[in-house]
Amino acid sequence: MIENILLDYIVFIKTFEDLIRSEYQLSHDQRITSGINFYFQRESEIDNYKYRFHGAGCRLEKGDIICEYNYYINDITFTLWAIKQFIITNSKYQNESLSDKCLELELYKFIESGHLSWKIEDGVAWEIYQFNK
Repeated sequence: MIENILLDYIVFIKTFEDLIRSEYQLSHDQRITSGINFYFQRESEIDNYKYRFHGAGCRLEKGDIICEYNYYINDITFTLWAIKQFIITNSKYQNESLSDKCLELELYKFIESGHLSWKIEDGVAWEIYQFNK
C-alpha cells in the first residue's frame, strides 16, 4: 500500500510540474522552484491545481488533496508530515490507519531499496526523504 501512496504522491507532483512546463514552455532542465529566473506566478491555479511556492518548496491543492514538497538541488524531498497530509486529505487513502511509526518503517524500506534516501547536507543526514529518480 505504501508503494501506491508514494507513487501517487510523486505522480501528483510530476503531473503538476508537467502542466507548468507546458504552460510556460519550460524545458526539463529548468527547475520549477521559486527564486531567480522564476517564470510564473508564485501563487496561482493551473488545471485545477492551486499552487503556492514558498522557499524551497511548494504547496499543491487539488480538490481536497493537499500535497507539500520541497526541492534539494533537483530532487523532490518531503517530510513524514508532508506525506501524512497527502494521505489524510486523499479520499483514496483516508481510511488507512497508518501510525507515524508504521509509515516511517514502510518508508525506510524504500531507503533500503534505493528509491528514497535521507537528505544529506554538509555531512548531516536529515529526517527528510529524498526521491531518487
